[in-house]
Amino acid sequence: MSTVPKRSKNNIFTYLDILIALGKMGGGRRLVTCTTSELGSSIGISQQSTSRKLVEMENMNLIVRKYSQRGNSIKITPEGIASLEQVFTELWMILTTSGREISEKIVLRGKVITGMAEGAYYMGQKAYQDQFSMILDFTPFPGTLNLQILDEDTIQNFERLLRLPGKFISGFKDGDRVFGKVFIWPTFILLNGKKIPAAIVRPERTHHTNQIELISPDHIKEKYGVKDGDELEIILE
Repeated sequence: MSTVPKRSKNNIFTYLDILIALGKMGGGRRLVTCTTSELGSSIGISQQSTSRKLVEMENMNLIVRKYSQRGNSIKITPEGIASLEQVFTELWMILTTSGREISEKIVLRGKVITGMAEGAYYMGQKAYQDQFSMILDFTPFPGTLNLQILDEDTIQNFERLLRLPGKFISGFKDGDRVFGKVFIWPTFILLNGKKIPAAIVRPERTHHTNQIELISPDHIKEKYGVKDGDELEIILE
């Protein structure tokens, strides 16, 4: 018989409401100023409970505080951010195995462009390759195919896709280099009436907001004669 794990006294979930509230105020990047009454009111707890939690969080190095007549100036520490990332990872893994499916076909359209050659480097990492091979029905070619989003419909559909749970690839460390998490959504590329297996990849810390990165078992450009400027259609169903 399975048992429910006991929650430790200083479990991060005890302070999640305050960390989220501070994060929304910008406290992950800078000091934000507020009174304990204001902070408590924003999350529905008393001023006394807020003060107690802040003291505990400071002792746990989840936050740093400076005091002034205007109130507390608070910033989430790197340890606090790491705790939020841990919660995010756990929730994401629950969602991706919860059986939630794409309820209708999502179509994305884009123009093939040349990337910055980062895809080949990252996709060539064995720790990534091994995980991709386990999760997908193929071993991806060590590189990505980059598409520039073409129209407003695709922008909206892409944003809708990003709100759906995808597959999850764990980050890792290789020496001094840290490789981040990657989210993937299995898909198909439509080419000459054929569905080519592929997957959309989305690094946790991506800089692209109007581009789609794809992986596939083949070098799409070489095998199918695709070139920059060609328009492709991506289908998730």
